[in-house]
Amino acid sequence: MKSKAVTNPHICSQCDSTCNSCCTLRSETPEDMPTPISEPEIFRIMTTLKISSRQEIVDKRSNSPLFTSQMGALFPNVPDLVSEVFPEEKNHYELKTVNSACLFLSEKGCTLPNRARPLLCRIYPFWFFDDQPQIFQDPRCLALGTCKTVPELYLALGTNPDTLRGIYSQLCQEWGVHPSRSQMKMTVSM
Repeated sequence: MKSKAVTNPHICSQCDSTCNSCCTLRSETPEDMPTPISEPEIFRIMTTLKISSRQEIVDKRSNSPLFTSQMGALFPNVPDLVSEVFPEEKNHYELKTVNSACLFLSEKGCTLPNRARPLLCRIYPFWFFDDQPQIFQDPRCLALGTCKTVPELYLALGTNPDTLRGIYSQLCQEWGVHPSRSQMKMTVSM
């Protein structure tokens, strides 16, 4: 039987219109916590939107034990880098929320142009473990709920493994948890 999945550039905005998307926080649990945003990501948003103050778009949050645990789970192969980048006594930035929703979420979806969106937003619901694409099992995700196979999901979201791998690599570099950084440090400290 042939797949009926097609590229659906509006699937995320359809999901957002339910006010129950990945852009809306339900509670601060390990599965549903705000995510950090890096300096380069903040800069891209500020430049694109011609914003002069980061305080308009981000909040500073402490690296709580729950948060650092979540970051460790996302990057299990580089625990030393995660501890260095997100030490418990320091802070990280997150996009501001309004009524538990991302500042840039509207009834029609994300108001940020794709090139300015945080990298995690551009890769979600995918992630990489051991260089293999994986999928976050988010029951709120309309794309996950309507697509029966991973190729259908790629098609519906208009992406592919190579594009996602590039976004993931850029995210790791900009967040400071790229595995090659760990290898470089090991070489230097030997």
